[in-house]
Amino acid sequence: MKRGFFLSIFGIVLFGLIVWLTVKFWPKPSDTIYEYYKKEKWEKVISLVKKSASPTPEDLFYGSQSLLKLNADLVSMDAEDRAKISTRLQKENGISSGKSLESKGEFPVFEDPFLLQLRPGGYWRQKAILSRIEIAGEWEDDILFLRDLKELIRSNPVTLGISNYSIVLKKALRRETKLSDGDQNKVSELLGFLSVREDSNLLGSRFKNTGENTNLRTGPGTENPGKTRLKKGILLYAIDKDPRSETVQGRKGNWVQVYIPELQISGWIFSHFLEEDPYPVTKAEEMFVEFSQSEKSQAWDFAFWTEDKIPPGFHGEYVPTEKLALDGDYGIVLYKAKTGKYKEICRIVEEPFRSLEFLTASLSGEEPVPIFKLYSGRPGEWKSAYQIDLDRESISINRNKYILGNASGKNRFQLGIFSANGATSASLLVGEKTVLQGISPEEELGSTEGVLFKLCLLQADKKSDSNAAAFQFKFLF
Repeated sequence: MKRGFFLSIFGIVLFGLIVWLTVKFWPKPSDTIYEYYKKEKWEKVISLVKKSASPTPEDLFYGSQSLLKLNADLVSMDAEDRAKISTRLQKENGISSGKSLESKGEFPVFEDPFLLQLRPGGYWRQKAILSRIEIAGEWEDDILFLRDLKELIRSNPVTLGISNYSIVLKKALRRETKLSDGDQNKVSELLGFLSVREDSNLLGSRFKNTGENTNLRTGPGTENPGKTRLKKGILLYAIDKDPRSETVQGRKGNWVQVYIPELQISGWIFSHFLEEDPYPVTKAEEMFVEFSQSEKSQAWDFAFWTEDKIPPGFHGEYVPTEKLALDGDYGIVLYKAKTGKYKEICRIVEEPFRSLEFLTASLSGEEPVPIFKLYSGRPGEWKSAYQIDLDRESISINRNKYILGNASGKNRFQLGIFSANGATSASLLVGEKTVLQGISPEEELGSTEGVLFKLCLLQADKKSDSNAAAFQFKFLF
């Protein structure tokens, strides 16, 4: 009797443990979406994102990318397979398609419900548009392509990567889509900015035409027909070059493909007729500062947070704590855990950033209090990068300490993240002064291409005598 009772109890406990482990370690929807995306299972990604009750911006991006890449795969399929996929997407996910004509006949073009849900101006929306211009330009009609191009030229080339951005912009301009005067001026400024950047894929400086009525041709060589005649002094940007040298009118040189913002056309001109007319470096530097300091993501603060609920935008296991008001700023109170164990509430940073400005205060106690930890990677593959600890006299990153003196009261710090030669390091600024630098992440991060950061506040189960407050997080790009 007793043996049966204890076996029953053991069975119940074992079942409960299995359920707990299943819930804890069962793949989250975002993890599964990314795994399918890596395996190029486009339809599975589309279905998961479409059926998700609350997809993250990253989920929506992968849904949009999968739809785009599935559409690109149709190019090499026959009409019957195209029709099957189009019908299946409509039936299973409610995604309809229009029609476009390309070299192999009627071509279904899928509507993208995911792109519309991404925040206009946000990093994931800009990244999705960059891909659409690069890939869908093969089949998009003029109206849709113009819509995407207008959004691309208002995107941030610094956050998207100047090299990638310049490659896609060059490809888009070859299509010679007609823009408004305002958009034409925007393109001219972008090309000027890119023309002086070493990390751009434009072919060097801005140029001007030195000839009278110079023939702009459809291809590299005098055998190609003329496209238009160029007036002397008109400004051009080089986007490609024929590597073969040639002699024209007794002068040796190369044929260069150029884009002319004033005429909104591209074509080929012989290098003899090109003279450098560099874009003003000071103007380009001003533009870089504007792009770098763009604050499309709002600063995170706790002004509208109520103590009984997890702060807006965060997720995880929340331990109710106090809200603190100090000199007009509202903060969340964090405690030192006597056991050394913490629960994390986290929020993914939507856009890549170059530095994180944070406002904190040491409140009481002598022991250091963990303020936050940064993880790098993506859902399912997070790696521990940097942890910030604060006490009344010092601040530390990954146990690298800087003595502040009396740190009571609010202090504003800045954590800079740098990547070079495949390695990541960080620095800490107090005011305008760099006090710690070359700090390695806790785990090797490798390439930062396409990675995200996740910021987690560390919460102790029980209150202690040592506590601190975090007031604001502001990301600089």
